[in-house]
Amino acid sequence: MKKVWLGYWFKNWPLIYKIGYGVVITGIRCYFKKFQFLNKNLIPENAGIIYAVNHQNAFLDPILIAAQETKPTYFLTRADIFKNPRIAKILGKIYMLPIYRQRDKVDTIKMNEKTFNQCYDILAKQGNLIIFPEGNHNYQKTLRPFKKGIARIALGAAEKYNFKKPIYIIPLGLDYENHFSMNGDLLLNAGDPININDYYDAYKNEPKETINGLSLLVRERLEALMISIKDLENYESIYFLLHRFPKKEEAKTVVEKFEANKKLLRKIESLNTSNQSKYLHLIDKAKEFASYIKEKKIRAYLFKKKPKSMLSLFILSLLMLVFLPIHLFGLTANYLPYKIPVLFVNHKVKDIHFHSSFKMAIGTILFFLYWGLLVCLIGVFICPWWGIATACILPVFALFNFRYWIYYLKLKGAWRYYFESKKDNFLTQEKNYKEISSILT
Repeated sequence: MKKVWLGYWFKNWPLIYKIGYGVVITGIRCYFKKFQFLNKNLIPENAGIIYAVNHQNAFLDPILIAAQETKPTYFLTRADIFKNPRIAKILGKIYMLPIYRQRDKVDTIKMNEKTFNQCYDILAKQGNLIIFPEGNHNYQKTLRPFKKGIARIALGAAEKYNFKKPIYIIPLGLDYENHFSMNGDLLLNAGDPININDYYDAYKNEPKETINGLSLLVRERLEALMISIKDLENYESIYFLLHRFPKKEEAKTVVEKFEANKKLLRKIESLNTSNQSKYLHLIDKAKEFASYIKEKKIRAYLFKKKPKSMLSLFILSLLMLVFLPIHLFGLTANYLPYKIPVLFVNHKVKDIHFHSSFKMAIGTILFFLYWGLLVCLIGVFICPWWGIATACILPVFALFNFRYWIYYLKLKGAWRYYFESKKDNFLTQEKNYKEISSILT
């Protein structure tokens, strides 16, 4: 987890960027269950850095990366959102740069030349730049076709300054455990730096071939740093096997989970190549099993053990009832700032790729405002010391409420699992579970 750093308030950054930075670094701690930036030590200091990143979660991707840096980080985004001059001014203050496409009905070469020159100067001044080479976002965990812009910008910046400025491309893989809801894990996985100055001779002699070769290298490096499912026809089944089906040995850390998923994906892909009939059988069984647990609203991990006895479930239910009054009391301080962002994105934000970024940002702001209002009201109308005590206890209640809700959902699922285990079709799905497990192990 990133250490607490408040030095950004003393940086010469626009106020809106400082506020946004504070919201994001706070939101990361609250929104994600576990977060890790792997191999950050590989990123060179005192150099221009281009992050080449897979794009799965719209606006959340760049702001998560920018929040790990102690200097402003620029990123390219589609030009149509810059049409309104006032909005364009605000976007400029949070270091967004427009990139034009054919659909914008402008001379893309001419318009993008200005943006590219800005990128060259940013890199020459040892700034950071985020580029998504896929050119669009999609929550599916697969690496889509690359655009050549990242290689052109990197080599263009190097050429403009005669290959005398230190410029590197850092392939950076993003891996979300859950793209749309909180309490999932997140891994930022940095790869070995690509020194653009090493391409001086090749670019001078064969510029087009060098751009193509560099683009291919970045793609290969990036794909190795992420989960990339190639069989899109059976994507949902493979995703289920990687992220929802329980593994024989559960990994604990973010990196261990990622490595376990990479290893499992390689095994599934190898099976598709070496024994396709067995592979298709696995896919069919996964579809059937996933459909069953979705219909019955139970989790796959429950099949790892025998159902709990009715006595133990009753005891756990009684314990939940004992703590229910505390939970209900805590809801008064936590329900609204949590629920409002959820309702907002579900009704107002059509593109689901923006859901997480809105939830995290709006939720973080609302919690500060709502808690601040409660503390002020109690401090003014009851007692200042009660206000201070409330400020100290609110985060404790928030953590308790969240944990209580998780345990409630698990207990609810355990009850469902218990009753399903008494039905005839359960034996069929238990057999499916064991058969899938034997293939995967």
